[in-house]
Amino acid sequence: SPKGRIALIGDAAHPFLPTSIQGASQAMEDGVTLAVCLEKCQGRRRDKSKVPEALRAYQRIRYDRVLRAQKTGETTRDKWHKADFEKVKQNPQIIRLDRPEWLLNFDAEEHAYKVYDDVVREMNKESQAKL
Repeated sequence: SPKGRIALIGDAAHPFLPTSIQGASQAMEDGVTLAVCLEKCQGRRRDKSKVPEALRAYQRIRYDRVLRAQKTGETTRDKWHKADFEKVKQNPQIIRLDRPEWLLNFDAEEHAYKVYDDVVREMNKESQAKL
């Protein structure tokens, strides 16, 4: 964005296949993470000059998890679309929807509070290295 003050969340930022069953959940995680980043960047002074930094941190915090969640949709799609239905008749569990613990039992708010300062520190190191 022109001043680094725009962030995309939910499907606008990272659309999900229907087989991932994660679009709304990840959008909620995005919103929570973004709120934490904005709170942390402003501190007690409510310094809005740090908003672009918070938005960059938000993107970094969310990227790997969202990518991994998107991959679950691809795996499920492939499992369902390439199913050998003779085998499925014998063992219906082979097309069961996986619901991994890392995906379902995640506290985005806790995670954002935990990693925000380290992410910003790393971003600042990278900026200094470019100078």
